[in-house]
Amino acid sequence: MGRFLLDAFSKTILSSVFFIIRFFVWTLQWSFAVVLFLLVMAGTGYYVYNVTLKGRAHVVVPNIVDRPISEAAFLLSEKHLEIGKQVQATHPSIPKYYVIAQRPAAGRVARESRRVNVIVSMGEDYMRAPDLTGKNLEEARREILASRFRVGSLARIPEEQPRDTVLSQDPPAGARLPEQGEIHLLVSAGSGRPSALMPDLRGLAISDIARAMEGFDVVLVANAVDIPGAVPDIVLAQSPPPDTLIYQNQVVTYDYLRSSGEKAPTQQYEDTVRHQMFYDWYSRDVRVDVVDRLGNRQTIWTKKPLFDEEALRTYVTGTVIRVPVTYIDEVSVEVYIDNELEASYTLKEGRPPVKIR
Repeated sequence: MGRFLLDAFSKTILSSVFFIIRFFVWTLQWSFAVVLFLLVMAGTGYYVYNVTLKGRAHVVVPNIVDRPISEAAFLLSEKHLEIGKQVQATHPSIPKYYVIAQRPAAGRVARESRRVNVIVSMGEDYMRAPDLTGKNLEEARREILASRFRVGSLARIPEEQPRDTVLSQDPPAGARLPEQGEIHLLVSAGSGRPSALMPDLRGLAISDIARAMEGFDVVLVANAVDIPGAVPDIVLAQSPPPDTLIYQNQVVTYDYLRSSGEKAPTQQYEDTVRHQMFYDWYSRDVRVDVVDRLGNRQTIWTKKPLFDEEALRTYVTGTVIRVPVTYIDEVSVEVYIDNELEASYTLKEGRPPVKIR
């Protein structure tokens, strides 16, 4: 009986010892696994923080709106940023393949290698007739051809406006037209105001033009051209042509080859005004007016409130209104939002537009 109890006690002791040994080994194994896991996580965290995050410098996101997508990519690469998702959308004034909007916006701080998502213009999905009302016939013809349309029929009626001033057009400005579509013009035939025959200015020195046209009360506009072999500072061509009737305040243009030291008495310039919108403006009424040096006002671009899906993508924060302007010597361009003046730009003698409001 005593031996039986001794054997049972021994087995119990041995089982307890083996259990303690196995538990100790199991604890060591799991402790090692936990320590290894913590070391791996610590190493990963150290790498992510010091290499992936801390190692990247902060940069200021450049403004790539109203720039070609290729130029935008180059500007971003200079800041060690990348072009991200590109969404395409039609736009009435931004040329094809130019950036309409960007995210993050210009001026924001981002880490290097950040992707900048952009909306890229695909141009207009149709062509629109330009606004020709109030322009002289020669200028209207040039604009029609430059817009890839054709000059249609021409009708004249007596009117107080100077001769050859465009009174109306068909189709109207902004109407959809296929490429090479015709635009018909109604122009002024002049009125009972004093008129005279246009003299022949060809071959005349431009310094003598003002004296030659003295008393005609017309607006003289010089158009510098580059014709190899032409004599500089001499009238090469003119509009209206010689021996046609001209009227008070009519625009008379002449072509000449400009020398380095001669300045035209009155010069015609072309430029583009860019106005950036800092809010979503699909729901706004937008109007752009041009005011010349005599105070004459003309609306050259408009947009009514729009709420369709295309407008919600097009007229967003950061987009730009681009308005081409042709002017004589000096002009003001005014941007109205919901009939309230938001911005005004001055263009003078071919210099870049200056925002004065």
